[in-house]
Amino acid sequence: MKSKQFFKMIKRILKSFIFTFLFLIFFSCSSAPSLRVPGESAVISKNLAIEYFNIAEGYTELKKYDKAAEYYKKALSDKNLYSQAYYKLARSYALAKNWDDAATCYEELLTLDPENEELKESLAYISAMKGDFDDAISRYETLTAQYPFNQSLLENYIAMLIQNDFGEEAEKQLALLKEKFPDSEKITAYAGKIEDLTGKSDSPDSVLENADVKK
Repeated sequence: MKSKQFFKMIKRILKSFIFTFLFLIFFSCSSAPSLRVPGESAVISKNLAIEYFNIAEGYTELKKYDKAAEYYKKALSDKNLYSQAYYKLARSYALAKNWDDAATCYEELLTLDPENEELKESLAYISAMKGDFDDAISRYETLTAQYPFNQSLLENYIAMLIQNDFGEEAEKQLALLKEKFPDSEKITAYAGKIEDLTGKSDSPDSVLENADVKK
């Protein structure tokens, strides 16, 4: 049902686009300069950007993240939408597992908001999923010291330590997890993996499967 409504919206927007382009052609061909309205192009551009953003939102709802990213990128042309569209573009790349583009966007966002904890956590997660384990471990080590009461950071840090066969450090961090977050559902699983590191998978998804990019 949602899909049908979304594609109806797409058809309506396409009709709007056609009208807009015909409108521009008509006035560009006119020889009467008095027909040109000041600021007209800016208004049209803004309206198109809003429509692009709405299309992107629809694709996001349908979990078609590649398509959503395509339209969020188009919406960047409107300075009033830029910040929101750029953040959602970054998130769409991450959800589509386009890790390189996601990392680029999140790094840019972090330069604009260097104290944002969620952006830092997302970059650590993205490094892990790209397979850049040294960078991921370094980021998680820094972040768990900086934000000692963030449960997901500590859990993901332990996951990366286990993944890379740092058993002693993983055991140390697991003790902190038990102390700070005794209700964590990952304690038992992590304890078993630490006891038998030779049974771990080579895939980062195996230990980070329950992690997520911050929304």
